[in-house]
Amino acid sequence: MAADRMAQAEWLEWSGLPAALNALRMGAWSVFRKLVDLDCAANRFPGTVEVSADERARRCGLASEAVVRILELLRRKHYVRAFIPEQSGEAGLYEIAVPLATPLAADAVAAAARDPHLGAPSAWRYLRPADAAPADPDGMREVIDLYLNHMSSSLNTFDVEQIELAVRRFPLEAIRETIRRAAEHRIRAMSWVVKDLIRAQAKATAEKHIRNK
Repeated sequence: MAADRMAQAEWLEWSGLPAALNALRMGAWSVFRKLVDLDCAANRFPGTVEVSADERARRCGLASEAVVRILELLRRKHYVRAFIPEQSGEAGLYEIAVPLATPLAADAVAAAARDPHLGAPSAWRYLRPADAAPADPDGMREVIDLYLNHMSSSLNTFDVEQIELAVRRFPLEAIRETIRRAAEHRIRAMSWVVKDLIRAQAKATAEKHIRNK
C-alpha cells in the first residue's frame, strides 16, 4: 500500500538530506520530498513518475522557474534521474536515485532517529540497489542501437539516462516508431523522442477516458 511505502521513506527526514539539499538551494528538499511522495503513491518499487514543474511549483509554494532550477540541480548532483522538458508546463520524467546517497549512513540514521515507527534499515526505501528493478537490458541495447544508427553517431551519459527512462516508461514499439520518425525529420535529440512519447501517451489516455465515459 502507498501508506506503507511512504513509511519506508520516512528515514530520509533523519538522514541529513533535508539540510544538505536546502544548502544547495533553498526549497530543494521540498521539491525532492514531493517527488518521493509521488513515487511512493504510484510505484510498488522505486520507479518513474511523470509530472510538470508547474505542478511541483504549486504544491511546494515555489515559482516554476525556481523548481526547474532545483530539478536540474538534483539531476546534476545525482539525487534524481530525469527528463526535464524545456517548458515548465510540460510533463517530465523523474526517478529517485537508488541507492540514494545521504549525509548520514543507515546505521547512524537508525541511532539518531527518535521515531519508533521507522523500522529496520532493511525495510527502508531507496537504500539498496535491488530496490529498483533495472530497465530491460535487451530493450536498452535495442534502443541504444536505434539511436546510434538513426539519430546520432555519439552517445553521452545524459542520452543513456533518457533512454533508460524511456525504456522503463513506454512500450518498445512506441519508442522504435518515435525514433524512426525523428530520424525522418533529421532530429538528433533523444529529448525530442521522450517528449513526443509523453505527449502521445497523454493523448491516448485522454482518448481512452473519453471513450469510457
